[in-house]
Amino acid sequence: MRLPADDFGRVLWSRTAAPPPPTEPLRGDAACDVAVIGGGLLGLSTALALAERGARVIVLEAASIGAGASGRNGGLVVPSLPRIGPEQAPPALAALVATGADAVFALIRRHAIACDAVQSGWLHPAHAEALAPRVAARVAAWQAVGARCVWLDAAATQARMGSTRFHGALFDPSGGHLDPLGYTRGLARAALAAGAAVHERSPVLGGALGGAPGGAGWTLRTPHGSVRAGRVLQATNAAPPGLGERPTAVPLLVYQLATPALPASVRRAVLAGNEAFSDTRNNLLAARWTAQGRLVTGGMAMLHAGALTRLPRRLARRLEATFPALGAVRFEHVWRGRAALTGDFLPCISEPSPGWFSVTSCNGRGIVPATVLGPALAAFLATGDRAALPLPVTKPRPVPLPALARRLPQMLLPLGDWQDRRAARR
Repeated sequence: MRLPADDFGRVLWSRTAAPPPPTEPLRGDAACDVAVIGGGLLGLSTALALAERGARVIVLEAASIGAGASGRNGGLVVPSLPRIGPEQAPPALAALVATGADAVFALIRRHAIACDAVQSGWLHPAHAEALAPRVAARVAAWQAVGARCVWLDAAATQARMGSTRFHGALFDPSGGHLDPLGYTRGLARAALAAGAAVHERSPVLGGALGGAPGGAGWTLRTPHGSVRAGRVLQATNAAPPGLGERPTAVPLLVYQLATPALPASVRRAVLAGNEAFSDTRNNLLAARWTAQGRLVTGGMAMLHAGALTRLPRRLARRLEATFPALGAVRFEHVWRGRAALTGDFLPCISEPSPGWFSVTSCNGRGIVPATVLGPALAAFLATGDRAALPLPVTKPRPVPLPALARRLPQMLLPLGDWQDRRAARR
């Protein structure tokens, strides 16, 4: 589900992130306790936790570390779930996400990961006055499961954000932002130091049951070798689980954009506390500053043809209307990546075949869930104890009419924009 490799040169983080650790493609035959397919945040956080438990773990990445959604997203560290409140999630998962941003930044400090991490807080402002009570209720719900969030009234929100367009906000001081490719590469370096093996340019071409001691487990084939593993964890974002399975998540193409470095006077007027924010719109507005003083935002396009030139004009107008202090907005970098949407906006752990587990955790907010699910998955994969997981393991639930489903988010964009405007006028 990745974009062409040559598209990665558009990604801002490919120019700002610390270099990746040296790796080699898998050559020859190898054996391990757990094989992890996918060198993104989820796969690497799990591999790190497994290696720290003393398990033998091998990570197989088809392209390069962070080449998928993990290295392409906007870098917002959000201790929340998209579109739903904690009461709609399993209690263990809600508690894990509520404290997840603190866990992300603690992990960065523990392994000295160079990724421009800033724990300056995350804002979730109401773009319409009618939505302010809903956001205030969400504050109370997240506080009940351990989150550090508070409610800001309209005046406090406007002062903090540098915009008069918002009517109160959830503010969680545990959130923030980082360079996502630098973070992903840092997790790979930490996993290697803990004893994991990481092989880039090693796509899994096929697999067969058996091969591990006693005839259990799996044998995975790559172009130049094979891996015998007791268990397999597939962490490949929106790709179908298992071998030959139907998709269980909807791939969503999302665009990210970055301005040139802007003057300090502008940065003092807009998000002066260096917070990250994402608002209540259906077609949400989100932004954060980078360490170099660029403003990064993102969005979706109804039509992908010509979107790389059309979407920047549209998002520039949104930012100019929301933050007049920015003046005329232009973008120097525009890139894209694929998120994975599940039907209930929750992570999903499935078992398409015995001993082969697939996890989809993104839903547009992958940094926190992908990080905090890692240790829980590692405990389960090392012991087989399903009580270690914050979610039940299910059989794959294929997306109905996948060809239509993957186009549906773009088709619904005009309706979402209309609803956003209607709410703002009320």
